[in-house]
Amino acid sequence: MTPKEFNYTLSELGLSQVDTARLLSVDARTVRRWVANPKEITGPAEQALRAWRLLNHLGLPWSPDSTDLAETDPELIAAHRAHAIDLTNLLLKVQKRGGPSGAWTVDLERRKATLGPFVVSFYRTATDSFSPQSYKRTDDTPTDLERDWPFIEDAFACIATALRTQ
Repeated sequence: MTPKEFNYTLSELGLSQVDTARLLSVDARTVRRWVANPKEITGPAEQALRAWRLLNHLGLPWSPDSTDLAETDPELIAAHRAHAIDLTNLLLKVQKRGGPSGAWTVDLERRKATLGPFVVSFYRTATDSFSPQSYKRTDDTPTDLERDWPFIEDAFACIATALRTQ
């Protein structure tokens, strides 16, 4: 990450160096060092910053809710960071395939997405994002997570789009 890109990312996300340190679970001195030399940014930290920036561009929640960051549990921040990275990677994977293979119907109120026999349920988070809950088929085909995973990924992408456009 170049110095310009690092500073632009923090500015675009509205993050101070202190907030960045808390969200990345590093010491504030580490972020100050990164400002001077972004080449020192660790892979996971850079991955999180890039994921947050993409989610921000997509209009999707990327940060914990308005809880005071100084009082937030580091384990919860780490879990939120991992969720943002995983969601970003999944959205990019679906995008590289050319987008969802079908037109999923997403019912935000009932917290489910459907496409033919596929039903994917999800939880809404406090930050207006989502977390997967369950998957099932309504036809006589046995459930096979490995076989159906691309469809489930498509469902997640459609849920993210529905949340973004609500």
